[in-house]
Amino acid sequence: MDFNREENFAAFVTKKVDYYLGKWELFERSSEKISWNWSAFLFSTYWMMYRRMYVPAVAVFAASRIVKYVIALSGGRAYRLTTILFSVAIGMLGNYIYYAYTSSKIADVADTASTDDPAVIGRTLREIGGTSWLWMWLLVFVGGAVDTLLKKALLNRAVSLENFDADTIWDVL
Repeated sequence: MDFNREENFAAFVTKKVDYYLGKWELFERSSEKISWNWSAFLFSTYWMMYRRMYVPAVAVFAASRIVKYVIALSGGRAYRLTTILFSVAIGMLGNYIYYAYTSSKIADVADTASTDDPAVIGRTLREIGGTSWLWMWLLVFVGGAVDTLLKKALLNRAVSLENFDADTIWDVL
């Protein structure tokens, strides 16, 4: 990783820069795309929104809800497992997703900038990168509302506690 590239990554990421630079250097030296990120695992789409990866976060949020409710509608008992599976996937691929996203944003800024001045490019990267509690909390509230509406719409069709099968591990999950 050259110094200018490292500066651009640091300007975009702003928080926990050393953690991400260490992970991303491994990605650049090998074909490996998997590394563990506890924040991505525990908070999945909320972590993505916090890191300002809006489109990937909404895509993962929508995909997880679609899979979950299609399974529930079909009477499957494993619909709760989808949350865990999506969390594990984001935990394993989150660093790479963030690396690809950051690299893309840096390339976009470099391509569209009217100057080669590193200070101007760095300022632009800090403006579009960094973190956002606001967007993360917006997804918490909007996502909660979506989940509530879907649960109400599917109340009579999804597996309920009345149909709970104590011998089935998926019901516990």
